[in-house]
Amino acid sequence: MPAPPSIQKPLQKRAIATRERLIAATGHLLEEVGVDRISTNLIAERAGVSPPALYNYFPDKYAIFRVLGERLMEAQNALVALEPNQSDEAIGAMLIATVDLTQSFPGGVWVTRMLRAVPALDEVRRASHAALCDDLTEQLAKINQGVSLTRAATLTRLCIDLGYAAVELALDEPHLDRGTIMLASAKAINAVLADLIVAA
Repeated sequence: MPAPPSIQKPLQKRAIATRERLIAATGHLLEEVGVDRISTNLIAERAGVSPPALYNYFPDKYAIFRVLGERLMEAQNALVALEPNQSDEAIGAMLIATVDLTQSFPGGVWVTRMLRAVPALDEVRRASHAALCDDLTEQLAKINQGVSLTRAATLTRLCIDLGYAAVELALDEPHLDRGTIMLASAKAINAVLADLIVAA
């Protein structure tokens, strides 16, 4: 599904501040009422603007969800590091840090769920994973110059999705031991990467 209609980002400080209030209000409302009850009227009221004013910044609530998704994915990706001989524990700690970041991000748990379930937002998740895959594949090529780029990209993308699935599981099922989830996932990721990464 294509991206929502584009509205030019504001340039004036006051307009930028209003746009940011709308984004922040949406994140906090997701935590309070969930995605089913949130509306543009509710977002506008919380942000202190009129509903017509909201539409100067966003065509609908899904456009705001999209911004939240892009920001969350960017923050999550910034935590990902790829180093030779990275331990299972180090990868597990990175995954736990991703869970912590998501939980502290306004509306982060709901945003994560929507990135999987809402067709208009699924593209954000897939594009983010593809960009991260490109970056990590480039790193792998520098670490191991003999690696097949096609194979490296395929296995790297698998590792990204393994890690993301572990993060989603920890968020959706908080009664499960996340340390166990993340360490087991880290072992699986390291097993996939084992023949791609050699000591620098």
